[in-house]
Amino acid sequence: MRRFYLPPEALKTPEPIISGPDANHIKNVLRLKPGQTIVVFDGRGNAHEAVINAISADGVAISPGPAMPPAPDRSVKITLAQALLKSGKMDTLVRQITELGIARWAPFIAERSVSSPDPRRADKKRARWETIAREALKQCRRNRMPEIGGVVGFDDILKLTADTDLSLIFYESERAPIDLLSLRESMPRPETLLIILGPEGGFTESEMEQARAFNIPCGSLGPRILRAETAALAAAALVQFLFGDMRQKTP
Repeated sequence: MRRFYLPPEALKTPEPIISGPDANHIKNVLRLKPGQTIVVFDGRGNAHEAVINAISADGVAISPGPAMPPAPDRSVKITLAQALLKSGKMDTLVRQITELGIARWAPFIAERSVSSPDPRRADKKRARWETIAREALKQCRRNRMPEIGGVVGFDDILKLTADTDLSLIFYESERAPIDLLSLRESMPRPETLLIILGPEGGFTESEMEQARAFNIPCGSLGPRILRAETAALAAAALVQFLFGDMRQKTP
């Protein structure tokens, strides 16, 4: 069934209305009719099958049924901290990490970040990323929105390690990858995990000195130099495979 987002407050009304682009998609692209069934979700983990009651210029009126069974809880809550990349790359990454099940997206300004928005532009970027993430939820059948943080500094990202079970930083100049299998043996089921990745030009040595002071395991992603956006996806997939809901059950 087709899936559509409804804000939590709208889903609680007696006859919710789907409006805007989603209503247009239902009416003019999918050509759904009254009596047909769709799925609506609120981005907080709740989803309902719903029957289309009426389609009008005002939108699509629906009757939600009982809540669908909740999806299994994540085995680990993963935060991906990404240094700002060129705008289009960040937009694409938000969609892809949402599909991969990342719980939190933490953008930050690194010394070599090309993009460094002022507060007003940063708020607009955050709103756009939230829209992109909601659209990705429809496709990947995920019901819970990733938390999207405001743009912060590298110091703020390092402070997150204090409340995180396992933190990792990936740096292309390291000679060897992080021994993730050994980390999994020593910490088989972390509840929270932070992965930190740099901008197009990589981290500076002074930033890496800061990270080492926090005793964060650091390593490369193998012998090849990856684009920053490729490195983020590779890191996210690795930690999901070893610690998360793509988890490998035996080494």
